[in-house]
Amino acid sequence: MKREPVVAGSFYPAEPEKLRSMIDQYLENARVNIDERVLGFIVPHAGYPFSGGTAAYAFKALEGKDINLVILLGPSHHAYIQGFSVYDKGFWKTPLGEVEIAEEFTSNLKKHSDLIDYFPEGHTREHSLEVEIPFLQVVLKDFKIVPIVLSTDNINKCRVLSDALYTELMDRDDWVIIASSDLYHGYNYDETKRVTDRVNDYIKDLDCEGLLEYDCQKRSEGECAACGASAIATMMLAAKKLGANKALFLHRTNSGDITGQRSGYIVGYGTWAFVTTNDKKVGKREEEGVYELSDNEKETLLNIVRETINEYLKNKKIPEFSVESEKLKRKSGVFVTLKKHGHLRGCIGFIRAEEPLYKAVVEMAISSATRDPRFPPLELSEVDEIRIEISVLTPFQKVMNPDEIEVGKDGLMIREGFRSGLLLPQVSVEQGWDRKTFLEHTCYKAGLPGDAWKNAELWKFQALVFSEKDI
Repeated sequence: MKREPVVAGSFYPAEPEKLRSMIDQYLENARVNIDERVLGFIVPHAGYPFSGGTAAYAFKALEGKDINLVILLGPSHHAYIQGFSVYDKGFWKTPLGEVEIAEEFTSNLKKHSDLIDYFPEGHTREHSLEVEIPFLQVVLKDFKIVPIVLSTDNINKCRVLSDALYTELMDRDDWVIIASSDLYHGYNYDETKRVTDRVNDYIKDLDCEGLLEYDCQKRSEGECAACGASAIATMMLAAKKLGANKALFLHRTNSGDITGQRSGYIVGYGTWAFVTTNDKKVGKREEEGVYELSDNEKETLLNIVRETINEYLKNKKIPEFSVESEKLKRKSGVFVTLKKHGHLRGCIGFIRAEEPLYKAVVEMAISSATRDPRFPPLELSEVDEIRIEISVLTPFQKVMNPDEIEVGKDGLMIREGFRSGLLLPQVSVEQGWDRKTFLEHTCYKAGLPGDAWKNAELWKFQALVFSEKDI
C-alpha cells in the first residue's frame, strides 16, 4: 500500500524545493526551549500559509530528537468512522519522499479492539494527518508512522484507543504522539479568542472530558472549539498514563490575524506540548500504582468505605475525606467487596487507575452497596452484618502465554470485541480452581464460551487484598 498525497499543491507546495524552503523558514522563526521529555503535541492542520508557522513550534521541539515512532491522531473530515481507522501497511508519500508505516505496531494495536482497524474511507481524502508528515520528514531521521483518524465525541471510545496505545508504548521511549486539530470554527473574531482561552484552560488542566463536552456544546451552537477534540482527548489520556503531567502552551493564532480580515469565517490554531517533569525513564513504570500499604493506611481505607456506606444509606450524602498518606493519594485501580455471613453481597471496582486511591474507594463503596446488578441495594439494617474487603490493583500486564498466569497470585481480565470480564486473584483460591478453570470462568464472566481465552486478549494483574478482620 502506498498513500499518495491528496493536498499537495493546495495545503502545501507540491514542489520539493519550495516545500522544504517553506518549512525551514517556519522552523527558523519558531523559538522553542523545552527541557522536559515531550510525550505529545497538539498541532494545527490547516494550509501552511495559515497554520504552518504555529505548527512549526511543535516540530522545532522535535528537531534532532531520538524519535523512531510517531503516532498521528486526527479527525476524519470526510467520512464518519465508527471506531478508529489505522492506516496499517506500506508507505505515505509526500513531495519530500516516502515514510514507512510501523506495520508490526499497527498489527499489535488492532488486536486490542474491533473498533481499531483499517477503514480506507477514513484516509482517502483526509488532510489532517498528511499535512504533518513533511514537517516530520525535515526534523526527524529514520522514523516510522502510525496514522489514525477518528470521529467520535465519546470519552469511553477514546479510552479504548488510549489504553491500547499505552500498552504498546509502555516498554519503549522512542515515540511521540501528535494530535492534529484546528481550534475555533465560526464567524466571530472575538469569539475565537475567547474559545481558545477556554480550550487552553482545559488543556492546561489535562481535562480531556471537559474539552470534549465543551466542543460538543460549541457544535450545538453552530461553531467548533476544536475539530480534533477526540484526537486531543485520546492523546491526553494516553500521554497521562505514560507519564505526562504538564501541558506547555507554545503558540496560537487564527486565520483573521494571518489575513488581516477579522470578518467572515475564522479558524483558530494552537500548539501545545505535553511533557513529564518526573526524573524517570518514560516507558513501563514499575513504581506506578500501589504495591504495599501499612496497617494504618489499610485501616484508613476500610474506615472510609464503612463511613461512606453508612452516610450514603442514612442521608444519601457522600462524605468528603482528606488523607496525609501519599500512597493513598496515588491513582490506582481498586475493588470494594462486601460480604454478609461469608457470602458475596456486592463487588464493583475501578479497573483503570484514574482516581486517587482514597477517593476511588468512596465511589466503589457506594457502587458495591447500591449498584451491583446481581443484588438488591444494601439496606441500612444490614450494614453491621457486612464485612468489607478491599483489593488494590497493580497495573495490568498483557498475557502472551497462559502459562504465565499464577493461580492465587494473578487476577485475570479477558477482552474480545465489546465483551470483557474480570476476576480478582482471590477468587481462584476461594473456589479451588486450577489455571484452566480460572481461565474458563473468566470467559464466562465476560459472557463468552469457556474456551474463548485461546484467541481473546488476556491481561493479568496482582492485588493487595485486605479486609476488616485482617486489621
